Amino acid sequence: MRSASGPVRPRGRRASLLRLLAVGCWLTAPACGKKVVGAAATDAAAVVHVAMIEETVPFDDSEWVVLEAKDLGKKLKANTEYAEEKSTEGRFVAVRYKVTNKGAKEAHVLDAPKLTDGKGRAYGAIDLEAFYVPEKGKTLGLEVLAPGEAKEAWTVFESPPDAKELKLEIHGLGLFGQKKLVDVGL
Repeated sequence: MRSASGPVRPRGRRASLLRLLAVGCWLTAPACGKKVVGAAATDAAAVVHVAMIEETVPFDDSEWVVLEAKDLGKKLKANTEYAEEKSTEGRFVAVRYKVTNKGAKEAHVLDAPKLTDGKGRAYGAIDLEAFYVPEKGKTLGLEVLAPGEAKEAWTVFESPPDAKELKLEIHGLGLFGQKKLVDVGL
């Protein structure tokens, strides 16, 4: 739109906002599309270490080792006659791990492991998982871990069809402990 004296320019708050937006675009444009390299890349990698299967993952109060992970497919058979077969559009994943109490007092696993995917989604254990773990396998539940005691357990998860880059998210024995990730190879 033009007036007799030239183009019409926005005024007031709208003009300030447009100028701020233009300056922001001008300042960030040189960095668009560039990879992080050098010290910045190594600093980012040092922040999050993703452990692998059979690698010991230490916490102040405990130690975890993921022993194996299995893709159980779309159908999950019960290990007892009291439960029915489950099915899913995605897949069921079973993870076997060992947790050791390094503390001086009895403790519980208060924050159960979760399965996460490359999109940042997290999945908890399936309902009634004790009926679906491999035969003679155990779930962790609310069992007490004595000082120095290690327990082995299974957790079964259900993930959607598009879930990839699966990792087990584990925590120390406290309720709000630090979390760490283990790549389960699925």
